[in-house]
Amino acid sequence: MTASLNRLPRHGVAILAMAVLSAGAVACSSSVEGARSSGVPNHAPNTPAPARATPKPAPTPTATPSATAPAPTAAGETPGSLSAQDDTTAATTDTTSTVVDLASIPRCRTADLKAGFDAAGGAAPDMGSTQQTRASVYFTNISRHTCSLIGFPGVDIIGDRDTDGTWSLTRSSIAPTKILLKPSNTTSFSITLLPTTLPAAESFQPALVRITPPDEETPFSLKWPWGGSITRQDAATHPGTFVNPMGS
Repeated sequence: MTASLNRLPRHGVAILAMAVLSAGAVACSSSVEGARSSGVPNHAPNTPAPARATPKPAPTPTATPSATAPAPTAAGETPGSLSAQDDTTAATTDTTSTVVDLASIPRCRTADLKAGFDAAGGAAPDMGSTQQTRASVYFTNISRHTCSLIGFPGVDIIGDRDTDGTWSLTRSSIAPTKILLKPSNTTSFSITLLPTTLPAAESFQPALVRITPPDEETPFSLKWPWGGSITRQDAATHPGTFVNPMGS
C-alpha cells in the first residue's frame, strides 16, 4: 500500500488531502448547525452550561394619579359645569340687592296727597248700630316722587249743631309703622266710632271732618257722608271713638 502511494504522482496526493479536509469541514459544519437548530449551546463536555435566567414578570402598569373627570350626564355635560340655563340662573341669583335708606325718603306733604272716605268693599261704617264700627280714610300719592307716612293723622270732627263744637280725636294704642307711598299708590287709616241713638244732649252729630296727614299742619276738609250720631265722649280718658295709625 505504501508502495502504491509512493508511486502516485505528487498532484494526486494533493487532491486526496483536499478531499479529506473538505469532509472534515462538512462534518464540523453539520455539528454546529445541529447544535444551533436544537437550541442547545455547543460547549465543551467539561464546561457546565450557564444557568438560564428566569424571565422577570413584566410590572403591572399603574395609573398615574390625575384629576378624575366627572362622568358625563345624559345631556353630555359634566356635573359641576353650567349649562346656558344654569348660567342664567347663577347670574340672576348673584344680583346684589339694593338697600333703600328709609330715612332719606321725604315724608308725604299735604300737597303730595289726595284724601277721601273709602266706602268700597264694606268700608262704610254702620251708623245704625250701637257697637263700635270703623270709617276708612285713604291717601293717594299724586306727586311724582315716593314719600313716606308714619304715625297718626290728626282727626277733628266738626259737629252739625252749634252745641256740638269740634272734637279732636285721641289716638289708639296701636304701634305705628312707616309706609312708603309710590306715585299713584294709595294707603289708608281707620277711625273707630261708637254710634248711638241717645238724645242730642248725649250724642254728637258729625258734619265735617278735618284730616291732617302725619307731621303736617294743613288739613283736608271732608264732608261726613253717613249721617247718624256717635256717643259724646270728647272729655273721656278712654273714649269709644278714636283714630288709628296709618296702615291700620
